[in-house]
Amino acid sequence: MATDNEGSSQKINGKYCYVLRLYGSLINGQKAIVTLLGIQVFFDVLVPDGETPDECEMKVRDILSGEVETQKIEHIKAFSFRGYHTEKKTYLRIYMSGTGKRKTAIKAVQDNNYETASDDLYSFHRKVARENGIQLSGWSMLGNYMYKERIDPLCPHIFYLSKKYFQPVKDLTTITDRFPISALLRDHTLMLTWDIETQSEELGEFAEVLDLNHNVFMICMTLHWKDDPKPLKQICLVDVETEPESGRITIICGNQENLLKAFALCWRAFAPDIQDRMTGKFETKEEILKWKYRGKIGAKSENVFKRKGKNTDEEEIVWRSGEEVEEVKEYLGGPIKIKITAEEDFYSSFLKLPGCVPIDVRVCLKKYFSKAEVEKGGSLKFFLKKCGLDAKADMPYDEMWKIYSEAKKDPSPSTARKMREVANYCIIDALRCQELLVKLSQINDYREVASIAHVSLFDSHYRANGMKVRNLLGAYAFKRDMLFSTKVCENIEKGKYPGSYVFPPKKGIETRRPVTGLDFASLYPSLIMAYNLSPDKIILTHGEAEIAEKNRNILHKIEFPFNNRTIQAWSVRHDNQFEKKGLYPVVLEDLYNKRVELKAHLTAIGKKKLQLGKIISSAKKRGKKIPESLNSEYSAVCFDYALTDSKQRALKVYMNTFYGEAGNSLSPIFLRELAGGTTSAGKYNLSLVAEFVTKKGFGIKYGDTDSLYLTCPEKYYEKCDEAFSRKELSKEAYWTEIVEITMNVMKGLRDQVNAYLRIKCGTSCLKMAYEEVLFPVCFAGKKKYFSVPHEEVVNFRPDNLFMRGIDTVKQGNSELFRFIGEKIMWEAMGINNTHPIQKIVEDVLRDARFRQ
Repeated sequence: MATDNEGSSQKINGKYCYVLRLYGSLINGQKAIVTLLGIQVFFDVLVPDGETPDECEMKVRDILSGEVETQKIEHIKAFSFRGYHTEKKTYLRIYMSGTGKRKTAIKAVQDNNYETASDDLYSFHRKVARENGIQLSGWSMLGNYMYKERIDPLCPHIFYLSKKYFQPVKDLTTITDRFPISALLRDHTLMLTWDIETQSEELGEFAEVLDLNHNVFMICMTLHWKDDPKPLKQICLVDVETEPESGRITIICGNQENLLKAFALCWRAFAPDIQDRMTGKFETKEEILKWKYRGKIGAKSENVFKRKGKNTDEEEIVWRSGEEVEEVKEYLGGPIKIKITAEEDFYSSFLKLPGCVPIDVRVCLKKYFSKAEVEKGGSLKFFLKKCGLDAKADMPYDEMWKIYSEAKKDPSPSTARKMREVANYCIIDALRCQELLVKLSQINDYREVASIAHVSLFDSHYRANGMKVRNLLGAYAFKRDMLFSTKVCENIEKGKYPGSYVFPPKKGIETRRPVTGLDFASLYPSLIMAYNLSPDKIILTHGEAEIAEKNRNILHKIEFPFNNRTIQAWSVRHDNQFEKKGLYPVVLEDLYNKRVELKAHLTAIGKKKLQLGKIISSAKKRGKKIPESLNSEYSAVCFDYALTDSKQRALKVYMNTFYGEAGNSLSPIFLRELAGGTTSAGKYNLSLVAEFVTKKGFGIKYGDTDSLYLTCPEKYYEKCDEAFSRKELSKEAYWTEIVEITMNVMKGLRDQVNAYLRIKCGTSCLKMAYEEVLFPVCFAGKKKYFSVPHEEVVNFRPDNLFMRGIDTVKQGNSELFRFIGEKIMWEAMGINNTHPIQKIVEDVLRDARFRQ
């Protein structure tokens, strides 16, 4: 089970060559390093039109002769990532001895205006993984390997093998005859969580670890298997006398220097696969191992890991000579900028040692929950409560520092007992981090994201989704003999192209007729699939479009305004023939089909989970003992559900990132015509459906981007209205009946709309669906509404209202503000409410003022 990786040079048969080392665990949980050999270091150069391959090669050799030595140059044929081409183009494939020389060569060639491909300048391991199908995070099978034992201080098992004998396990059920499925799913990846307590000489100030006047007085650790919140070990390192606690190892170190040494030695002894901690405003944790004690772990420098052995000096010379370069310098030390959302960045610092991936729990939580869900600051206490977990221990800092000062100045049995409480506070903080990760299935989520695109667990956590989409595209492109460049386009013209289609909302409370949202399922990915919107199928000139049409291709015209001019382009339609489909549609369809299969499995597991949960809940209410077998079955089903959900959500992340990356001007795959073509197609199809439903008598209450909120024609409610006017139905019975009528009508409309879209678009990629009927509902503005939702059954007393864009839970809002907002919405949605929203707001604010 690969967890971490690093690329470097190693001397083999007298020559230095690139190797990829994967760190992880074997099926029994023991730590191992797998070194993959036979990896070729190369990049490609497009032979320009008007030049022969030999002429181009001579010019490239001249350029490189004064810069760097090449190993060999081959002439190859491949499709280009950009532009519609029916035949392959000629490229020069240039092989180098190391990534340092390769980087120098790429820059030299690009400086002479040659177009390059396969030209990643950094993180070469990603290129190697995508082109060779290497799983950087997940189970793989090893074959025809050479084994060495105990030559690394952190890993007892070392394997050397050719990359072709390292095969990913795509379906775990294929090897269950050799390994139990439980061991494969709940693998023994070792997690280390830790927390630190510090004090400055001045009470009330936080310590800086590297300042000699400041003191680290306690570090607490817990060790776990990946999916288990229950610790294998709890360890407290402390510099003063502390009373021991049952189930916890307490080590009295005497001073800060010994404490830090002890921490380094513990780290080395356990060799965790993942370390997680909760960063905050104060970043003392991130400095801990950047001192001389890192040698105790086995790392000789802050950023580069060197194994102790006879080849160390040779390897150091290689790095200094430029034969090999650090693949991502920022990645090894921090701080690093992490993209949380399009609008929010977060900086995280960490210690990065090979074989151990640092996970910042705060980053996990910020990504998992929307900004509106999180209170300002987002404390550990807040997230534990939100996730339904036990609270952290409560101890004010000034009290803790006072206890420590007393214990240091005048140690006694009393101060030792108090220090035990400090240790309890510290250990619980560390323990709660693991509980959060298990509760939210974060490590499994990250692994699924990583496995899809041949990126690492580190990449899943720290890198933006756009990079992952590019690596995924690169993997599919390589299989299709297609080459693309990772060089970002320069001098991109700035400007905006038209956004989505909007039908302004009819503001106020709707209590007369139910409203239903008819939504396009994954609109932008669906449009890309439907219209074959892919760089390799986009035509940019009239002349090329005419040639394509003469060759019996059907074209989809792209046209939209940009910077006071009209941009035109064309995509070659695929006519539902696989060989005509572009790279983007092929990838998206593959992801979509896998997700459909997983969601079907998720539904089946969900029903079983619900059924078992009801049985257990019923037994508890009757005071009966729950059989261990039933608890075990329920636990296994819950784990299977969470794992399957992780898989389908990972696929969704990739599908939803395609459009954004295509429209990102800082991305190597940016193509304005594709991004603008997608939004313009979305506008066209939404207006197409709007015209279709209005002709059938449906009313539009609101519409935006991929949704229309509709009311049904009056004719469907005539009998019901008459019964209510004759007082044969109560108000609730009447409302119930009109909601049920709406549900049935909308099912029929959905099917009609999808049939219409299939005819108009010539494909079944574009579909609309509805999930709930909203009644009553209040539209407060664009993308701002709330309602009582009705899904499978009518329910006017839900536990929660359906809300979109409502700011009562926005960061920084007071409890009073939230209370007032909630009260206004619940009163507005009451079945007996007869007041408009303005009157409700006035009444609630008046009451709040008087009660204050």
